[in-house]
Amino acid sequence: MYGRVVEVQTKTYSTDDGDITANCPIVEYKSDEEKEMHRRIATYDFIVETAHCSHKLYSQKTPHVGDKVTVICNPKTPDEILAFSTMPLTRLLCKLFAPGCFYVVASVLGICYVFIK
Repeated sequence: MYGRVVEVQTKTYSTDDGDITANCPIVEYKSDEEKEMHRRIATYDFIVETAHCSHKLYSQKTPHVGDKVTVICNPKTPDEILAFSTMPLTRLLCKLFAPGCFYVVASVLGICYVFIK
């Protein structure tokens, strides 16, 4: 399901190496089964905390108010949601399709070069 960022909060985790800032967007979304809108704080950056330190495992671009995000919700714990930024088609084209085409062309040319000689 999809939602929109309505506000962005940040949390700071202190470590020996410095501070880690995590984004916590407030997302407004509507589940598929329900007709009413929900508004909750979403987990956006994955932070692992141990007794001695904190690490940011997965960092996304900073969300802005109005951004469309993909919302993942566990039905057993509906108060805890995950939000991921959606990838626009142009960025998907540039990041995956264009390099993939280049790889295929380079592979075909390499194979032709090996078998022609």
